[in-house]
Amino acid sequence: MYSVEQIKKILVNSDHKKTIVLPEGEEPKIQEVANTLVKENISKVIMLFQKTESIPTTLDSKIEVIAIDELDKEPLIQKFMDLRKDKTNLEQATKLMGQANYIGAMLVKMEKADCMLCGITYTTADTIRPALQIIKTSPNVALAASVFIMNKGEENYFFTDCALNLKPTSQQLADISKMTAKFAQSFDVKNPEVALLSYSTAGSGAGEDVVRVKEAVELLDSQTVDFNYAGEIQFDAAWDKEIRDKKFKDCKLTKQTPDVFVFPDINAGNIGYKIAQRMGGYEAIGPFILGFNKPVNDLSRGATLTDIMNTAIITIYQALEA
Repeated sequence: MYSVEQIKKILVNSDHKKTIVLPEGEEPKIQEVANTLVKENISKVIMLFQKTESIPTTLDSKIEVIAIDELDKEPLIQKFMDLRKDKTNLEQATKLMGQANYIGAMLVKMEKADCMLCGITYTTADTIRPALQIIKTSPNVALAASVFIMNKGEENYFFTDCALNLKPTSQQLADISKMTAKFAQSFDVKNPEVALLSYSTAGSGAGEDVVRVKEAVELLDSQTVDFNYAGEIQFDAAWDKEIRDKKFKDCKLTKQTPDVFVFPDINAGNIGYKIAQRMGGYEAIGPFILGFNKPVNDLSRGATLTDIMNTAIITIYQALEA
């Protein structure tokens, strides 16, 4: 699997430089990351600032800077009204097009930028909402979903969905499985394998939540997919092939441990990744949002400089791979 450093080299060597928009221009960490991205030839950068006087003189001259107080917002307002139709009005559109998160999403929609990253000052909802309203999800998926890359040394696993969808339907679990397998493949994971998790393994338990996972597997069975998958399956059986061979005789998973773990709801996913992080010593990289027409990712408000840089690099790489 590609490391962040390997992805960075791919971006540096690419002849098709992508543009990332960073709506939180006033933040010093964002400014430092922006400078690094252009100085190291990783990408082009657009930064948004609320006021002209808040633009620092320390920014690299290659960065495109937009001051919202001087921006001609009329084209953005009109475009937003065209997109939202009867779901908005002029007053609402004018208010939203004065906000950096909405302007950033509109720049991506209008192909002025290829991707967006924010979240140092915005909540997850404030990052995702404009993306859903403006950029929208891809026509071949039912939803957007989040994925963490859980890393420890040479180990890398994909945990999904741990941050967005409260209780995905069977169709949504199937879509999440496909999106995350494709995401893993973009990192050069060979023949990704996907475990659809449950408190039951191959019929050992019963209940509505078990049925929901079983039906997701049945939906995958009815489609042509390019990855191995299995479910419903408990985490211990998914994690360890020896246990799996005892509990799930006809399991299609062949690796000692699969690459992708699809959690049945946000409770399990959020708790699971944090246990792996705190007790297991795994670094949780992300979350990355899958399913949008163009990449939009969310930062933790406590993100370190390294967190921001790594997330920016992967966001740009998602745009390159789109």
